[in-house]
Amino acid sequence: MKKVWYPFFRIFHLGHDQDAPEMIDETIRKGVSVGGANLWELFFAILIASIGLNVNSTAVIIGAMLISPLMGPIVGIGYGAGVKDMGLIRLSLRNLGIFVAISLSTATLYFLLTPLTHAQPELLSRTNPTLWDVLIAFFGGAVGMIGATRRYSSNVVPGVAIATALMPPLCTAGFGIACGNWRYFGGAFYLFAINSVFIAFASLLVVKLLRLPEHGEIDAVTRRRTRLIIAFIVTATAVPSAFLAYDLVGQKVFEQTALSIFQGIDKDSRYVLLGREISFAPRRVMLTVGGDGQIEEIRQTVERQFAARGYDDVVVTVRYVGAEKFDVTQLKQELQQQVFSNTLKELQDSIAARGRLEAEIKSLKAGQEDHQHLIREIGAQYPEALRITVGSGSKALRHAEAPEPSIIVVMVVDQRISTQDRTRLQAWLEARYPGQAVELVINEEIPQVKPPPRARRR
Repeated sequence: MKKVWYPFFRIFHLGHDQDAPEMIDETIRKGVSVGGANLWELFFAILIASIGLNVNSTAVIIGAMLISPLMGPIVGIGYGAGVKDMGLIRLSLRNLGIFVAISLSTATLYFLLTPLTHAQPELLSRTNPTLWDVLIAFFGGAVGMIGATRRYSSNVVPGVAIATALMPPLCTAGFGIACGNWRYFGGAFYLFAINSVFIAFASLLVVKLLRLPEHGEIDAVTRRRTRLIIAFIVTATAVPSAFLAYDLVGQKVFEQTALSIFQGIDKDSRYVLLGREISFAPRRVMLTVGGDGQIEEIRQTVERQFAARGYDDVVVTVRYVGAEKFDVTQLKQELQQQVFSNTLKELQDSIAARGRLEAEIKSLKAGQEDHQHLIREIGAQYPEALRITVGSGSKALRHAEAPEPSIIVVMVVDQRISTQDRTRLQAWLEARYPGQAVELVINEEIPQVKPPPRARRR
């Protein structure tokens, strides 16, 4: 049995490319340090993340996550707890506090000065942490610690920085302080706390799993107290997110139920659904309809369908648009025809644009072929030419005259061409391209004669 399972465990064994313990220790301690480049990187990263949240740019936010050095002290806390290095834990906590203070101050100052004060979706998404954020932080911290202990660098750490998103919640907390919205501040800072606690906790477990050498000894009482403190912090951080996750699931289920009911209402030929509003807390829905249906009948129908699906406390409001009767089926057909017409017009515009591009490409290819023929013809007449170049341009680019198509011919020769030959070639080019301005440029290239080698002195 042992021989059967041995290859399986060998594949997943983490010791194959694990770095030396002293190198791992050195790498993690470098990430914990504060000063010099780390502070400048943090300052610019928080500004980039704030701008990305302010203009709702996901790419900019991701860039700030990759620059941010916030991961270092958090991993240092978990590593220090795993190897029983109280000095490293205190240093990591102090430096993390400095990082957080600088981040909050910078983000708050930015959002106080920026003229864009509207809360964008990217910013709002960081104000409602749930249990899924706990799982992301834990798994991200685990894989980040595994990547930090490898002998060769990989893309694990940048991926963890993007997945766990430490910088955007701090920026959102700064936005909450700047606009006086403490709900935004509390939700965003709680998300940052979730990420920090569970990254450190996962790092601690990975250190224990890898059995890295300990740097200190603690007695049984201190060990028990430390385990209780860690368990309390982890539990206190995770429990609120579970309640928030429960509310989020309930909200999504309610919205899906409402949408399925509205789809059934919209299929009724007597009226058309023009608008809808859904509110989970309190449970309210508002419908805007037009057609020949009765408001009370629609309201009762929707309430019965909600009650049949377990929602007895939903308040349904129906607004009717248009007092006169009209053919709802015809209205739907007109709406569909309008959508079809718009789509057809966009398709025709795309086909026309493609045709213009193809014509331009064909014209360019034809021009290139003509230029090649011209080069061969001139080369046959003037074999003394070292190099011949033909191009198309506009005289407006070279002179202050009206734009006029032109052909430019540049010849490089190693001996002087007579004025008569130059005039004849100019006339031949103008006859070949009637109606176009032709410019002939002849550059003489005088070959350099190498000096004779000096006689060797005997």
